[in-house]
Amino acid sequence: MIEPKRLVELKELSRQFGYTFKNLEYLNKSLTHKSYANENQSYPVKDNERFEFLGDSVIDLVVSRYLLFQNRQMSEGELSKIRAQIVNEQSLADLARAIRLGHYLLLGKGEEQSGGREKNSILANTFEAVFAALFLDSSYAEVYEIFLRLFKNHVDTIVAQKRVTDYKGLLQKYCQAHILSNPQYKLVKESGPDHEKVFVIQAYILGEPFGMGIGRTKKEAEQAAARHSYESLTERHKHVV
Repeated sequence: MIEPKRLVELKELSRQFGYTFKNLEYLNKSLTHKSYANENQSYPVKDNERFEFLGDSVIDLVVSRYLLFQNRQMSEGELSKIRAQIVNEQSLADLARAIRLGHYLLLGKGEEQSGGREKNSILANTFEAVFAALFLDSSYAEVYEIFLRLFKNHVDTIVAQKRVTDYKGLLQKYCQAHILSNPQYKLVKESGPDHEKVFVIQAYILGEPFGMGIGRTKKEAEQAAARHSYESLTERHKHVV
C-alpha cells in the first residue's frame, strides 16, 4: 500500500507524462533505488534494477523506430551512431533532469548524502526503469507517443547536430585525403565531482597540437577538439590555395 504523501508525488510525476497509471505500484518500483531497498528491508517494493533492464530495450525500440521513419536517407551505420548519442547515459540523465526525476527518487541515506539525485548513472537508470513502468502499465504505442511528446525536440536536435558535427570523422577523412597522420587525442585535464565531470582533450596531428576541446564526457571533449582542429586545418588550406 502506497502512503498518501507518496501517492501525491507519484500522481504529480505521472501528470508530467500526460498519463494516468492504472497501477501506481509500477511507477513507485521504478523510482526505488537499490540503496533504499537495502536500507529498508521491510519496504514492500524491491529495487528498480529489473525494470532498468526492460526500459533500456523499450527506449531503444522507440528511438529506433522514430529514427528509421524520419531519416530514410540515412544508412544503418549512421542511424546506429545517432541512436547511441540519444540513449547514452549523459543524454538519458539530461532527459531525467528535464522532468525533475531525481526529486521523486527513493534513495538510501548514503546515496542521498553523496548527491545521488544528480548522478548521471542513477538518473539514466531510473529514466529507463520509469519507461518500463509506463510500458507495463499501458502499451508500446502509448509509450511511443509519450516519449515523443516530451522529448521529440531533444531527439531532433541531436539528429541535426550529428548530421554536421561528427568532427572526428571529418577530421580523419581530411587527414587521410591530405596524407597526414591520423589524429591523436590526449586527456589534458579532468575536474569536478563524479556527477559533474569536465574533461579537457588536446588533439595532435603529426605530433603537433591542434584544437583543444572541453566536454562533460571524453567523447564530447574529443568532438570539440576535432572540430577546432578541422576548422584550423581547413582555414590554413584556404590561405595556401
